[in-house]
Amino acid sequence: MLQLLILVPSALSLVAASPLQPRTGGDALQAPFSIEDRSTAAATELASPKKLHGQFLHITDIHPDPWYVPKGRLSTSCHRKKPRREREKAGFWGTPYTESCDSPDSLVNLTMNWLDEEWADKLDFVIWTGDSARHDIDHEIPRTAEEIFTLNRRTTAQMESVFHNSKRKVPIVVSLAHNIMYPGPNEVTHEYADIWKNIVPFDETSVFLRGAYYAKEIIPNQLGKTVQCQPLILLKADNRHHVAVISLNTLYFYDSNKAVDGCPEKKGTDDPGRLQLNWLEVQLRQFRKRKMQVWIIGHVPPTMGNYYPECYLGYGQLALRFQDTIVGHIFGHMNVDHFFWIDAHELHHGVSDPSLLSQLWDKITSFSWSTTAKKRYSLAKTLRKDFRSLPPHRSKDNETEAINYDDYAVVNVGPAIVPAYLPSVRVFTYNVTHWTPSNGVVGEDEELFKEEASPEDEDEDEDDDDDDDDDDDEEDVESEPDKKKKGSKRHHGHRHDPDKIDCTLKKNRDREECIFKKPRHASKRSPSRRNRLWTPLGYTQWYLPDLDNSNKSHPPRFEVEYMTYPLSSLVPATDYPVPQRLLPDPLKNMSSIPKDMTSRYTPYELKDLTISSWIKLARRLGRKKKLFRRFVSFMYLGGEED
Repeated sequence: MLQLLILVPSALSLVAASPLQPRTGGDALQAPFSIEDRSTAAATELASPKKLHGQFLHITDIHPDPWYVPKGRLSTSCHRKKPRREREKAGFWGTPYTESCDSPDSLVNLTMNWLDEEWADKLDFVIWTGDSARHDIDHEIPRTAEEIFTLNRRTTAQMESVFHNSKRKVPIVVSLAHNIMYPGPNEVTHEYADIWKNIVPFDETSVFLRGAYYAKEIIPNQLGKTVQCQPLILLKADNRHHVAVISLNTLYFYDSNKAVDGCPEKKGTDDPGRLQLNWLEVQLRQFRKRKMQVWIIGHVPPTMGNYYPECYLGYGQLALRFQDTIVGHIFGHMNVDHFFWIDAHELHHGVSDPSLLSQLWDKITSFSWSTTAKKRYSLAKTLRKDFRSLPPHRSKDNETEAINYDDYAVVNVGPAIVPAYLPSVRVFTYNVTHWTPSNGVVGEDEELFKEEASPEDEDEDEDDDDDDDDDDDEEDVESEPDKKKKGSKRHHGHRHDPDKIDCTLKKNRDREECIFKKPRHASKRSPSRRNRLWTPLGYTQWYLPDLDNSNKSHPPRFEVEYMTYPLSSLVPATDYPVPQRLLPDPLKNMSSIPKDMTSRYTPYELKDLTISSWIKLARRLGRKKKLFRRFVSFMYLGGEED
């Protein structure tokens, strides 16, 4: 269950008034991280490491709970009343597949120790999309503003102890989650400005105080004339090309926040959501002028079921208008591993009348936060319907237009640390040279600085397999419409009902309703569309599969759940993209790949994470029953659909 806390400024108190007293019983493994004198930590980092590794971390929804009691009763949020039945007892390292309990300190400490030992020296930056306080679901121990701030301060100190200390200067970019409800500046924004004083750049402080959003350059042009890459190859770099992360306060877009007006597009508005969108447009315009690439991150993902209609419309338009500048979108909140897209066809309906978007919600399949298999499947079913609705990559008649990748922005939603399913983190790789996962080669990117088109630009779908004759894996997904589920309010996915004006038809492309009011910037040569410098190449998902079978004496271990890379990317055996000793035994130290060999750890075989690669994967998932079943199992980290 996800709940919000309305923080009234007059009710706030000083965080340092009294520390939390967690019920650990003196167990060192359950002891919370100690907040030491942070004056010894470096000030806001210079935003770039001494060398680039071509890897970054996404971590989200930690939800530490200082009141967690091992063997406590699930119905008490794992806080007290030890039950007799084993199945009702809270686990020592956490309790998976439940909405009742958050993360014990033992789980948070184990995760941070693993990141410290295995990854902190291999990362270029860290994306952290909230949420760092427990859910307010125990009425006997209500969550207070003081506790929220203390938990965020403690978790921030722990993150800094791993990534941002006297030995390491790995930039951290964090997003606000479920705390701010009112426009800033206010006491809450001031508190977080202090908590994140080593993370938010000093010159972004005034913007942060206004709305808890900011931009941070993580690979600036001060990097120098050479870049030391993995594995130790020097690449000539153009100082025009560098990277920033924009961290949004998505609570100003979230429709559960009744303290805002929902991004009305009118002159003189002081709505914080609209002001944030206006600021975002200015940032993207400036970064584009400087020829930079940008990651956009936030807590709540941009769907019509999460955002106010005009906030969704505004975000979607910016995502497509600056597609050549935005290299990717990363969010958390949902606890479910999946991806989706924003497409121009859907946004066209709101250009002239944003209120039309709100009318779509009742026409989109809903899903509930319940972890029961019956209700879990509804989100997967919605995604499958979206996957199957994609336009063809080639026109099959004179009316329907082939897919235009200019019209898509892909959004990634990462799984959580909190064991609503199984704790998980994600390590991405991205192109810092001309390394491609298809062959693992690292070398100079000779195409990087060429402005003219190349043959590679002609057809992003030249290797698309949608026209193959293998229909053995197809299934009929037609079914009766989903009945309204009691208490379900969130509607995610795309509309599939016929439109009065179909903007995918060639004859309608120039109609006013099908044209954005402001210029759009898209290029087949941009890193979001073609594998070049800064293009995301893939990721490895790590999880704790044995959480429920582990105990104090036998802690769980992070393992590979799956990788997006081709199996061939692991040959020859190196520590990139995945350290050899952390690979599953069947994949370690491979010198060659036997003919017809496949692996359950590499189900997607994506050559990169460009928009076209994601769309091709979506088509395959829409057609291939077995592959989609694997996708659903990854969504819920082992959960099975009904």
